Amino acid sequence: MGLSFLIARLNNSGCEIHFARSCKEANGFVRNRRFDLVLSEFRLSDVSPYPLAYLLIGSNTTLVYSYPVEIGCWWLPAVKKGQSCWGSLAMRPNEFIGFLDDILKEIRFRPAANSNEFSEKLFKVAAG
Repeated sequence: MGLSFLIARLNNSGCEIHFARSCKEANGFVRNRRFDLVLSEFRLSDVSPYPLAYLLIGSNTTLVYSYPVEIGCWWLPAVKKGQSCWGSLAMRPNEFIGFLDDILKEIRFRPAANSNEFSEKLFKVAAG
C-alpha cells in the first residue's frame, strides 16, 4: 500500500494529517498535542521507535508502526486507545485497511482529541 493511497484514504475520512521528519520531531508533536492516531515507521534512522509508544501509553491514542518487507510492509500495533498492545499480531496491508476503518469509525463517535466537541478530525504523525 503506497503512502499516497493511505493519505487519500485518511483525507477522504475527514482527517487532519501532520507529518514529522524524525522520531525526535514526532516525540515533540505527541508531547505538545493530543492525537487520535499515530502512524510511524518502525525502522527510524535517528532513534529507537519505543519512546514514541511509551509517550502514548495512558492517552486515548492508537499507534501503529509500519515495518518494510520485500514487497510492501507489515503493520505492527503498539498502542491501542492508550493501552500497550506490543505482541499483537502484525497485519498485512489488506488487514490494516480493515483495522484502520474500524479505528476511524471509533474516533468519529468519540470527542475529538483537541476539544470537548464531537468532530470528524483525526491527527496523524508519520515519522521517518
